[in-house]
Amino acid sequence: MWKLDSPDRKLTLTVFQDQEEGLYYSLASDGRDVLGRSRLGMATSLGDLRAGFRFARSEEAAISERYSLPVSKKSVYVNEANELTLHFRIERLALAVCFRLFDDGLAFRYTIDRGAEGAGGGNSGAAAGMDAGTSAGLNAGLNAGLDMRTLRIYAEYTDFVFPAAYDDLWLQDWVNTYEGTYNRCGWEKAGRRDYGMPALLHSAGDGRWAMITEAGILNTGGSYCSSHLQTEPDGRMKIAFAPEQLEPMQAELPLATPWRIVTVCDTLDRLVNSTLNYNLNPSCDWEDTSWIKPARSIWSWWAFENGAQLYSEQKRYVDFAAAMGFEAITVDAGWDDSWVKDLCDYGRARGVDVWLWSDMQAIDTLEKAQEKIPRWAAWGVVGLKVDFFMNDSQHTMWQYNMIADLMTAHKLMINFHGSTKPAGEGRTYPNIMTAEGILGLEHYKWSGLPHAAHNCTVPFTRNVVGPMDYTVTGFSNLNRNTTQGHQLALAVVFDSGVQHFADSIYTYEAWKGTEFLRRLPARFDEVKVLSGFPGDHAVLMRRADQEWFVGGIVTSARSLTLPLDFLPEGEYQAEIYRDGKNGDVLKKEVRRLSNRESLSVQSLESGGFALYISDGKRALKSGTQGGYMDADAKAYASLNAALRGSADRVACENAADGSVVRFGHDGGLAFEGIAAAREGRHTLRLFYMSAAPSSLRVSVNGGEPQVARLESSGGDEVVRTSDLVVTLRQGGNTIALEQTGDGEPAPCIDHIRVMGWAPHEDRFYPAETGLLAGGAGLCYVDGAAGLRKAVGIGRGGSIAFDSVMADADGEHILTLDYYSGENRALLIAVNDEPPIRSVLFNTGGWGPARWDISGIKEVKIRLRKGANRVKLYHDEELAPEIGRIGVRLEKRLDP
Repeated sequence: MWKLDSPDRKLTLTVFQDQEEGLYYSLASDGRDVLGRSRLGMATSLGDLRAGFRFARSEEAAISERYSLPVSKKSVYVNEANELTLHFRIERLALAVCFRLFDDGLAFRYTIDRGAEGAGGGNSGAAAGMDAGTSAGLNAGLNAGLDMRTLRIYAEYTDFVFPAAYDDLWLQDWVNTYEGTYNRCGWEKAGRRDYGMPALLHSAGDGRWAMITEAGILNTGGSYCSSHLQTEPDGRMKIAFAPEQLEPMQAELPLATPWRIVTVCDTLDRLVNSTLNYNLNPSCDWEDTSWIKPARSIWSWWAFENGAQLYSEQKRYVDFAAAMGFEAITVDAGWDDSWVKDLCDYGRARGVDVWLWSDMQAIDTLEKAQEKIPRWAAWGVVGLKVDFFMNDSQHTMWQYNMIADLMTAHKLMINFHGSTKPAGEGRTYPNIMTAEGILGLEHYKWSGLPHAAHNCTVPFTRNVVGPMDYTVTGFSNLNRNTTQGHQLALAVVFDSGVQHFADSIYTYEAWKGTEFLRRLPARFDEVKVLSGFPGDHAVLMRRADQEWFVGGIVTSARSLTLPLDFLPEGEYQAEIYRDGKNGDVLKKEVRRLSNRESLSVQSLESGGFALYISDGKRALKSGTQGGYMDADAKAYASLNAALRGSADRVACENAADGSVVRFGHDGGLAFEGIAAAREGRHTLRLFYMSAAPSSLRVSVNGGEPQVARLESSGGDEVVRTSDLVVTLRQGGNTIALEQTGDGEPAPCIDHIRVMGWAPHEDRFYPAETGLLAGGAGLCYVDGAAGLRKAVGIGRGGSIAFDSVMADADGEHILTLDYYSGENRALLIAVNDEPPIRSVLFNTGGWGPARWDISGIKEVKIRLRKGANRVKLYHDEELAPEIGRIGVRLEKRLDP
């Protein structure tokens, strides 16, 4: 029997053997069992390693270090543990089990190497209780005289046996994306099933928390697969290999397995602060980590899935990020090779970094990765969001490792998506900024999740083991089931090295909560749980220097009272954001307070709140004002507009001036005195509210009206913006807004803004003006009266536009209006230049394939002054259907 105490002597590990020389362990906290008699061992091709452990020697060591990471939940990580390594001979192998006991938990792993020739013993062949498949494989390996340098691993016998007191569990049904809820249950309900890690357990009697997870997988060259848990109703969990691991794992000797971790804490605050999986990974040995930059990133995909196909849209996101002081944008699926470098240059000139999405299938081999990753880095991209792993096999772990190595060599930051759980490899690769492996906000697109109970659970489960790319703070979706206060709080409650704000710039521009997002830093020095219980509520404080941020989320309506003793002595200013009268309303108040006070905040059901506390002297983060966020734009309040017909003013807490104009059945309003420094095209930005799609008739100086079609803002009290181009005369102008009279509702108007710029005009060329060849033809678009499109393009079919006019030589944007029920490639030949390949993404969304919904893709091309020929085709594959093309001048903005 061997014993080991934690540095604070509160945890005690006991390791012992039975009569068959099997190896077991148990764990106690302050004398109370956390784990009872739990088995150790493995089934391998070179022996069944669960009995016949012949003790050779033991070693003890103490570990004490402190370290910091560029991406972290606190500024200093403490790694203090006592270590016990037990060496055994079993079969023809030398096996060691290394145990590390920390103040907040236990970790152990196996190391296996060749033993001395003939140093066998114990059970050779199938051990009692082994399943037939494993037994046959093991015997086949032994009888075939396998190379002793190679080991096949069939199973682990490792299990965790909990006493009856730990009967409160939060478990995630096994799914290879780790995108599931953590469901509360007892052992009987858990039954015999597969569950993902981490798994959380609670002993109501003594208040202790336990968590099972693993560490050290993605950075070991693909030596092992990722594992999950299988439960038994008697309180036992055992290690199970990835379902995708269809063949036995194969590893070169010597082998060190991943660490198995049992975190044990007496409070949720200690659990959230635990860094065991990071402590168990090797540190990086890089001299320069200055290129690793935590960030707040905005991202168009959640609100507009194909927005990444539009160069103009991504430039608007850069402009908005620069104006708000955000560090980055992320360009998701659909970007085009022709303009990413220019976008990176545009962002760099404005202090905004650009991240790029890729599916992992594009770089899943060394050859493909070596071709693409250096090219993307050369464009100026700072990081990659690599998606769709969805596989925990040994080979996939090698792919993670290979991709991380190459990205690191080119100083690229990493965001793994469709991914496995974090296992602390962020210490080895501090450029792993975040990862998915979480049921996040994207699930609103196809389900009613996530709900408040899930959000109140993951700070104490998934987020404990590493940063998570949940993509927070979205509220413009009509199926949202939490309040705006809840969504704002998530930006503090959830930790991510790149914190993606999910909603669009068209919603954030007018939102009261955006000011809080601008206050947030990209990295924090401290985290503290002020109050919480999984699935019920979570209140977390994060500190950055002398600024404090508190986020609170709840399931049921309640008032929470928070002691402010985390503040130093003195008086501070607090900006308090909380639920208003309903989930679409966010209220803000400012007050003075001190650390001797407590603060009570009322939240609605599925609600929340956010606090910013400082000395009150810190300016809002901001940057370059320009482009889409024109610093010279002039705002005109609806409060000062002239009402017409049945229009009236109604109170609205979310409005800039406390009220909006409602049109009624025949109403309108007119903004007079709109000043223009010159005659010509200007941009009119409407700030409006409408839960349903709506429309307005817009006229200038009594001229011919144009109709503005407006999408849902996300609620009748949610403000959104929409731009349209108007022509103003120099001096004063009147802009009138009226109902269209076609039965579609009109929105409520908060205010308008007028900017002295407008995008270049497109020249459009409908499909019927093109030259069709090779079997391509025209057909009508379903449900669109009189609208036609070119079909049969690709596999010999083509359409060519022979007179595409340009006013000057240089770069232009080619706009492709197209229809496609699936992602399809298109070749674009301009004049005599080599063709450009572009992938146009599915236009039908998440439902069945649709060919009657249009989408837009922008490609950067060079045209010569005068007439040009643009041909669309594909020699080998079917291409999208084309409605029309458009061309406009693109003037490059140099730094």
